[in-house]
Amino acid sequence: MLIPHVETQRTVLTVADPSDGVALYELLLGLGLHSMPPLKVFVDQLKQQDISAIFAIKLRHSGETVGFGTLHEMDPAGHIQIGIFTDTDKARYGLGGEAMMLLVNYAFATWEDIRKVYFVTTEASIERLGWVGGLIPREATLPKHMFFRGCLWDVHFYAIYRRMWEKQGADVLNRLVQGPEEYRPTGIRLLGHHLKWLFVTRPLELITRPREKEQEKEKEHVR
Repeated sequence: MLIPHVETQRTVLTVADPSDGVALYELLLGLGLHSMPPLKVFVDQLKQQDISAIFAIKLRHSGETVGFGTLHEMDPAGHIQIGIFTDTDKARYGLGGEAMMLLVNYAFATWEDIRKVYFVTTEASIERLGWVGGLIPREATLPKHMFFRGCLWDVHFYAIYRRMWEKQGADVLNRLVQGPEEYRPTGIRLLGHHLKWLFVTRPLELITRPREKEQEKEKEHVR
């Protein structure tokens, strides 16, 4: 049974209220990822959109809002889309990835009919997810599909399926919820093992550092 976690050791999701529409508008405007309508039009459109849940992403230690996350466009096929927008000046590396994992887990834990959670992005924003972003399977790419910041960008579709999440992904999130002592240094190898289901390359430091430490200990023992 999945638990709908809303916080890790450093990231918290709180249900957004109507007043957060202004903050979301200003964030999107600053990111330059969208052609923004006037504020009043944006807020009205936000109320009319097919959004199942919208959260403010906050730093746990200070309560400061650093972004927003949405679960939207749920369809009869059991698909739902994630939207994550963070202020890179406030959100530390990887915080967007933790928020993404919380949103994925929340979707699967809340709606039994959801079988796939996906999100759409470009190279301009995937790095905000940190190491987590490099571990998610990519399902499709639309070449030169989006124009912003004066360039044409490939649009990438990433997806996580319920069976994959229940098998291993939820365990990774549980370790983030429990705290760093649960996965450093021994647990880092366990995280690498759990993430093999994604069939993609993990960050090099997650693989090499524990082994390097073991080799150093072996050399000291020989001496």
